[in-house]
Amino acid sequence: MIIDPSAMPAFGFENMPPIPPRAARLYADHADRLASQVSHLLMQHPRLDEFLNGNAFRLLEVNHRNHGAFVAEVLRTRNFELLAKSLPWAYHAYHHQGVPYDYFPVQLDAWKRAIREQLPSAEAASLMPLYDWMLAVHADVIAAAKRYRSERPTVPVGLVEVHGKVVEALIAGDHLAVLHHCQNLLNEGMTFPRLLQWIFYPAMVEIGVRWEKGAVSVEMEHQATAMAYLVLSALYYEQPFPAKARGRAIVASVTNEFHELGAWMVASCLELDGWDVTFLASDCALETLVDTMRAESPRFIALSVSLLSNLEAARETVAALRADLGPASDTPILVGGRALLTAPSLLDAIGADLFLTDCEAAVIWARSLEIAA
Repeated sequence: MIIDPSAMPAFGFENMPPIPPRAARLYADHADRLASQVSHLLMQHPRLDEFLNGNAFRLLEVNHRNHGAFVAEVLRTRNFELLAKSLPWAYHAYHHQGVPYDYFPVQLDAWKRAIREQLPSAEAASLMPLYDWMLAVHADVIAAAKRYRSERPTVPVGLVEVHGKVVEALIAGDHLAVLHHCQNLLNEGMTFPRLLQWIFYPAMVEIGVRWEKGAVSVEMEHQATAMAYLVLSALYYEQPFPAKARGRAIVASVTNEFHELGAWMVASCLELDGWDVTFLASDCALETLVDTMRAESPRFIALSVSLLSNLEAARETVAALRADLGPASDTPILVGGRALLTAPSLLDAIGADLFLTDCEAAVIWARSLEIAA
């Protein structure tokens, strides 16, 4: 998600009463339980079938879990502006999946009930103004959602046509056409990292945007992702691998992060540049990452976080790695992914050393380690 400034409503959150740190901590500690109760309450709602509009209930369950994790992050950082920016996207995306706007105030009321029932009364009361504010701006968020548009990554002018053909072939499930277009580009001199950056990354973002608009189903989006892996894996092994070894690195997706294609792209480009990369795929357990780091002593660690709701997992991961590395370690910890593209200011809150925007930036930065050595 990249926020379109024209869709940002002028919500008056500046006058919201301060929320005590203890209330924020309790909310974060109980976010999963709160989300489960909200889902339970929605399952009993007389308008449930209308809210689902033919979708599986899991669509709403995922929204409740993401809401809890994201609001916990907002409370922790007091970044209410990010909340104001993100609400129109949530309304926009779920409405285009068939969920009516009327669902949102119902689920917010369910959150208020769950908070009152599960948290101590004083802390629960201090959280009510935040939810009352979200309810009060419901009509404004709808208006902003109707104006909302996702910003597409820039595609070089000369590649717009072939990029469009790749997108349509991915959606159609025609992997041979995708492979044909990509092989032509590589034969014409395009490097593999630039194929990823200029063709596949914007193609997958475009498919995600079409999902937000309801033009592409979740199943179709997953099919396109699987096909991207198929094609890129075939092309990857045709690339020349350098004889020189630059060092060891770990690339991983944080816990609860299932969007791993971006991390795979970074790992592949680093390998083609001579790095010995251990790639830990989606939803990597923190213990697995720490154990791998101990065993391999990497020159650096790169973490991927795509969803804003996974920022806490990223923060916990960075803290655990730093604690195990010790204060004398010079092993950099990097982060990348859509979450930080949405809100790069959150880098400090995560505690990582550097945010890198794409595959080429990661390769260029990694080469600088040799110069500094």
